[in-house]
Amino acid sequence: MPKLPIGSLFFLLISLTAVPGQQKPITATSTINWKTETVTSIIRLDIHATGVRLPEGRSSALELIEMELPSLLQETFYSIPLDSREKLGHAVERGSLSLSELNKIIDSAKKTPPWFSSDLTSLSMSCTMPLSTLGSIFVTHTKAYEPKAPLQSIHTRAYSGIVIDARGSLPVHGEYREDTVQPCLFPKIWNTDMESVYEKNMMDGKRAQKAGIISYASESESAEVLQRVGKDPLRIRARGVFGNHRTDPVISMDDYLKIYALADNRALLKEGKIVILLDQATLESQPLGVPKDSEYYFAWGEMQKSLENVPVTRIDLSDSWEGLKLTIYDIRFVADTAEILSEEKSRLDSIADALKRAGPQARFYIEGHTAAVGKPEGERRLSGERARKIAQEMETRGIPSDRLEATGFGGTRPIGPNETPEGRARNRRVEIIIHIDGTQVP
Repeated sequence: MPKLPIGSLFFLLISLTAVPGQQKPITATSTINWKTETVTSIIRLDIHATGVRLPEGRSSALELIEMELPSLLQETFYSIPLDSREKLGHAVERGSLSLSELNKIIDSAKKTPPWFSSDLTSLSMSCTMPLSTLGSIFVTHTKAYEPKAPLQSIHTRAYSGIVIDARGSLPVHGEYREDTVQPCLFPKIWNTDMESVYEKNMMDGKRAQKAGIISYASESESAEVLQRVGKDPLRIRARGVFGNHRTDPVISMDDYLKIYALADNRALLKEGKIVILLDQATLESQPLGVPKDSEYYFAWGEMQKSLENVPVTRIDLSDSWEGLKLTIYDIRFVADTAEILSEEKSRLDSIADALKRAGPQARFYIEGHTAAVGKPEGERRLSGERARKIAQEMETRGIPSDRLEATGFGGTRPIGPNETPEGRARNRRVEIIIHIDGTQVP
């Protein structure tokens, strides 16, 4: 295949750089199917927008897709949920997964030959990757943790596996609402006393790398379910759901004891003979990443103009894998409280004005972060209270409460070193993730 001339390559790479108000000419859309345990991506290049001429530019277009493939798929893969608190992008940000490791995973995906649209205006390629390829990177233990028998006893017997029915809406632990359980690579199972029943390190490491720590299904009698849990599983109805991403089923104390009171049943945890039943619509072809279409880039440009018209200090608006992100540094609160000092009024006014430019369907996810000073529970509580206070301030400035959600992460997601005053100042921040199309963050 002829190589792309250096000058043409430079021009095309510049054209692919995203700027506020301008859509990129090459895009990737990915979906995750938890029943087939695969991620499928389609990469599309807009031929006209890149200035490539056909037929002589066919090789240039193909080379451009190959060059951009890793960075495009990185961004959509970042949205793959790992557990109740983290997605893949967070693992990359904190350094537990390097970009080179992620690129190796992307390179291993099964790719189809590229194809042109019927009107020759676009060139596309698809890639498919098993979730086990990604999940195995995060399974590093060799010996499974063996839980001990509880002091309490209950009548039980040996089962061939465990099936937890978590379909439909369930009470959210610690909140006055219901929600549906969402799939992830490494869910945990809790009992109603919020004791850990099952987690990643309880399964044999080699088996977990190959088959994942659980399987998901929508029907309890399918061949795939019986293959994992056998013909005589313990059938459990989930009593609730837990976690920021709503990934962790909560089971009753009686069901917990039926598992833990007998050594044969505790061995099922080591063998990973667990299936979680979820609604079919939750498992099939869920989109990954944030749609970055013309509306997205228009909203980005409008928000940027709003912030530039009234210069605001210590605020960044960026295009991130989570969506548009407004980062507010060092908001001044009364010490150890969620009370905002009056000097912040003008900054809050400007933030609300910018958020309104995101459009009538936009949803806003407000995340509170603190420096880590050795008090994780207090830091998480305070960051959540402060995030909710910011949400209240936005509501008083005209943003409907049903478009606002708030949570706190304490000092678990630093962006600077906690050992220096400057680093701690950067970590004390509020991030507002903006979804232009109104999609919810699971």
